[in-house]
Amino acid sequence: MKSETAGRIRRRLWTVGAVTLSVFCSLMTVGLASSSANTPAWNHGLGLVLALVAAAALTRRHQHPWQVLAICLAAPLVFETDATAALIALFAVARVARGFQLAGAALAVFVACGVSLTYDAYRLREYSVLTIGAEKPEDGVMEQYVVALWIPWLVAAILVGLVLVLALWARTRGQLALAEQSRDAATEQTDAIRDEMIRTEERTRIARDMHDTLAASLSRISLFAGALQVNAAESPEKVANSAAQIRATAHEALDDLKGIVGVLRGTAGPRERVGHQGIDAVPGLVQAARAAGMHCTLSTDLAPGDVGMLAGHVCFRVVQEALTNAQKYASDQVVAISVTGAPETGIDITVRNLLSTKPAQVDVGSRTGLRGLAEQARDIGGKLEAGRIDSEFVVNCWVPWSG
Repeated sequence: MKSETAGRIRRRLWTVGAVTLSVFCSLMTVGLASSSANTPAWNHGLGLVLALVAAAALTRRHQHPWQVLAICLAAPLVFETDATAALIALFAVARVARGFQLAGAALAVFVACGVSLTYDAYRLREYSVLTIGAEKPEDGVMEQYVVALWIPWLVAAILVGLVLVLALWARTRGQLALAEQSRDAATEQTDAIRDEMIRTEERTRIARDMHDTLAASLSRISLFAGALQVNAAESPEKVANSAAQIRATAHEALDDLKGIVGVLRGTAGPRERVGHQGIDAVPGLVQAARAAGMHCTLSTDLAPGDVGMLAGHVCFRVVQEALTNAQKYASDQVVAISVTGAPETGIDITVRNLLSTKPAQVDVGSRTGLRGLAEQARDIGGKLEAGRIDSEFVVNCWVPWSG
């Protein structure tokens, strides 16, 4: 808003300056012409009137450049007056015209300037613009002579050339400024689109984590509840253990959900790592599965060092999903888990179990857990494969150490 106001003020000042210069030059020219007495008074008188009209018309030179140029050419082409207004109008025309149109306008102004300066060439030397800087002799009487006719036209050509150069420079500068504004606007729009894409990707990641984490937790709760129903008639210790597992899993799912909602609302603390249980939490998963009645073995061989946050999260989720699937479809089989890795080779996870002949427990999952994990592993440069190999079901995952 401030820049627009400053631009309007600047344009008005330029207009005031242009009109003032034109009026001043016209008054000076009529004064020199009347003092020289080489032309009748009506000639330079009418020239002054038309020159003043042309000066007033300069206020509309940007809105109607061609019409203003025609008005400014009328006086100097016919009467003894100056062509200052025509030069200023040519500057405005050159900002919008190109090719033959601009050449025609420049030629017309050149002729007007040449005619005006030719009148000047026939004045007394002390009243001529062309010899205004000449030194007077000691007796104060200047030698009277007619300036060679090629000199006025050379001066006219120089004036028109300067106006065209300045106008084309101003036009190029304006075009560059407009191009910079367009570039800045495009850059701002691109940045906004990129930021929106980043936010969309983050929301997608959070939604995927919410889906996978809660789906796994709900599946485990369902399995524990099924075990509780089956073991209801058995020892109170088993019933209590199953109920404790249901309670712990439900609390874990609620904590994850609160953390995810906190991130979406922007209220999560700096230490909260929503859905990002790391590789260090894998033994806890195995321990919980054993407490639920599964037969699990865990073998780890990890080099010292910190595993990348995303890589650790993917490792945790792979083991969690594999244990959940094994509990659904092969709860009577031993699940063997192997976790090995080093910064140079990355992290390898293998979860295998024999296929069971028993019917699967009720599945309330979305059946997209492994597929979603494969996408997460691929996003950080890893890979995940799962399927039946002979009489076993095997889940293999590799992720980079610092992913």
